[in-house]
Amino acid sequence: MKINWNAKYFTIAVYALLTIIVGAIAVMVIFNIDAVVEKLSVLTGIITPIIIGIFCAYLLNPLMVKLENGMFRKLSHSQEPKKKGLARVLALTLTMVIILAFLALIIILVIPQLVTNIIAIFSNMDSYIANVRDFIQDISEDHPEIAEFLGNPLDDFSKFISDLWTKYSAEFMNFAGNVAAGIWSVINMLSNVFIGLVLSVYLLAKKEMFVGQIKKLLFAFLKVERAQRFLGICNEASEKFLGSIIGKIIEALLVAMLYFIGLICMGMPYTPLIAAVMFIFNLIPFIGPVIGAIPCGLLLVLSDHPIMALWFLIFVGVLQTIDGNIIAPWILGDQTGLPAVWILISIILGGGLFGPIGMFLGVPVCAVIYMLIKDFVEGRLKKRSLPQNTRNYIGKVDYITPDYVYEEPPFSEQNVADKANEKRSVSQRIKDLHAKLSNKDQK
Repeated sequence: MKINWNAKYFTIAVYALLTIIVGAIAVMVIFNIDAVVEKLSVLTGIITPIIIGIFCAYLLNPLMVKLENGMFRKLSHSQEPKKKGLARVLALTLTMVIILAFLALIIILVIPQLVTNIIAIFSNMDSYIANVRDFIQDISEDHPEIAEFLGNPLDDFSKFISDLWTKYSAEFMNFAGNVAAGIWSVINMLSNVFIGLVLSVYLLAKKEMFVGQIKKLLFAFLKVERAQRFLGICNEASEKFLGSIIGKIIEALLVAMLYFIGLICMGMPYTPLIAAVMFIFNLIPFIGPVIGAIPCGLLLVLSDHPIMALWFLIFVGVLQTIDGNIIAPWILGDQTGLPAVWILISIILGGGLFGPIGMFLGVPVCAVIYMLIKDFVEGRLKKRSLPQNTRNYIGKVDYITPDYVYEEPPFSEQNVADKANEKRSVSQRIKDLHAKLSNKDQK
């Protein structure tokens, strides 16, 4: 017997069934939250190398494409599949060699110095305390009015040190245990990074096939216009996200090199350690250099010449001013397109939810979300014939009535040129600089 299905009621029944299933799953999760969190932590540990591999492939793809279309252009543009495959193999191999050589250089040059400096810090702790005590004593002798105002700061300092060890010796031992656990977690992370790099090789070798499979799924389950729109949004978001990440890494690396050179010229101790710390914190926009300068300054206060901390802070201020006004605008341009307040909010939220990684990725992720919301809002305004620029909504908006129709401003070639200049990629900026330097050499 043939059953006559009512499409309307059948759809309602399906939605009701899905609602019941989702509700049941939510109740089970709430009442078994500890077991769910434990399972999720295990799952996170399993998929971490996969996530790292996808992220590494995503970051290394521009370098591989540049090598494939540059150094191996004749092979990659050949009509023979074997030559194209050879170009991919050579470009991928050279990409991995460059990355591994860079990592090996960091490990060989920086890591031993970091370990040596950290051991020296803990070994010379008594001398550091004596240096600080002598520094306070010299100030008290040279400026008795300061000593009188502070009320015997040297006695208070000695009492502070003794109380610190008496009260917090257990915490110091726990800190040492946490350092050991942190070293083990770093070793575990390095193993995950190695597995991720191996996975990224396979992903990059067959990237067209994997991307094609994802597009195939999109067109299978979405309408054509929606799939095309989704792919367009993904391309635009990927360009903004990747440009922001790579640009920030290049900027932080250049600034770290300037720190390294500047600190060596000033004869400051712990130069590799400070340069590495400032590189890491320079990856965090806006407030990262300030956060990184605090432990480095305290480290220099404990050195043989505490006055170096003052010169270091002055150097940080000068270099970060150069970075903010010259280096960052040249490399990054306006990649994020975020106002300063949104950058700060994204760093706070990213750091609070996901720690240092969240502070690093918070800005580009927020930039992508900001772009999507901006495009959606401006699209809605355009359909309603309303102005899309924020300037039109500053102040009174009484002129916007139900029958108001916004007229586009006259065409300006300068506006088009400015927008094209804003969209220049990081690689193009570096290419332009290289061309200028080449022209100067020829002259």
